[in-house]
Amino acid sequence: MQRDSPPSIAEVTKNIVLQHPSIIDCMKMDIINYSSLATLIKSEIENVIKTKKIRNEAIKVALIRFSQEISGKWKLTEERISWLLKNSTVELKSDIVVVTVKQALLVDKLGELMKIASKSRFFQLTQGTRTFTISCDKKIIDEVIMEVGGEKNVEKIIDDQSAIIIVSPVEVIEIPGFVSYVTTQLAWNGINITQIISCHEDTILIVDRKDAQKAYNIVEDMIIKHRNRTTNITQEGLK
Repeated sequence: MQRDSPPSIAEVTKNIVLQHPSIIDCMKMDIINYSSLATLIKSEIENVIKTKKIRNEAIKVALIRFSQEISGKWKLTEERISWLLKNSTVELKSDIVVVTVKQALLVDKLGELMKIASKSRFFQLTQGTRTFTISCDKKIIDEVIMEVGGEKNVEKIIDDQSAIIIVSPVEVIEIPGFVSYVTTQLAWNGINITQIISCHEDTILIVDRKDAQKAYNIVEDMIIKHRNRTTNITQEGLK
């Protein structure tokens, strides 16, 4: 159904801010100049709301109200993420290969692949819309490729990878923001993540071998920092 009236300044302001994670981060920490931000995004708001003149003060008020909303939600979310991290462990597995094959080629081979997987110290299978991606121990990669009919059936191979495995309490499944929190720290440190795999309590990040030790240290430091941090939240308080 088509909307008769234009969206409000508050709605448009919120939508624009949500497109800029860096602004949201500043709002969380209350380190933003709302007058300057209102001036900065005014033209974007005017492009959406064309039926009335918009004052900077109205945008500023909308920004402050949204900031208060974000701050309240983020404080609880951050406490939950902190609890997860302080109760997590991290491990590093090297010599990982990522291979992608067409879905149709693998469907009938799953039984045999599981037999190969049972001999491997690391094996992850992810189904996409038209492909399967296998992240596995380098020692079994030749068997895997042979099972799918050779390299002619392989869409892509990424060699020299490592797996950062974060093992968390089962509550990680229900608490939003955990993966984003970890991957943002890695991104700010220039680390590219080749694959992200979630398996119940495990969050598995596949990275290039040259970045593996740095990535491991960053995640380990995060865990240690949050273990040393005082938090008021308990496991029961996560619900």
